[in-house]
Amino acid sequence: MLNLKNMASKHLKINSAMKKPDELLEIAQTAIFNYSGDIDVLNSALGMLFTGHYYGWRFLYIVHSKRTVRKYEKVLNIKVTEYFEPTGQLSHRSAGLVEANKHSNFWKCVSGDIQIQNRKLITDDPQSA
Repeated sequence: MLNLKNMASKHLKINSAMKKPDELLEIAQTAIFNYSGDIDVLNSALGMLFTGHYYGWRFLYIVHSKRTVRKYEKVLNIKVTEYFEPTGQLSHRSAGLVEANKHSNFWKCVSGDIQIQNRKLITDDPQSA
């Protein structure tokens, strides 16, 4: 049987600033029980919750529009900038975030004023993307 907990602990250092899995599951469960609407929105919001945990809120704004982040925040009843750290333990794998960090104005990258290639790409070598 595949033991994901052991696999994850081998690859990830546990960051004490990260939210505990129980907190994430509580937010997810509350959203699932209370949500009414298109299931795709709920599924995407839950995906944002878990990717934000590992990649941070800056990553979320690179891969989603501000409007989409707000929509998912409403479903989850959280504010990503208050709930997550700006970067997470896997944010170095985001080609878009690595590129955005080279610019002085992060929010211009988010808004599209500064174009970011491969903004949604996750890779072990984001520098070569």
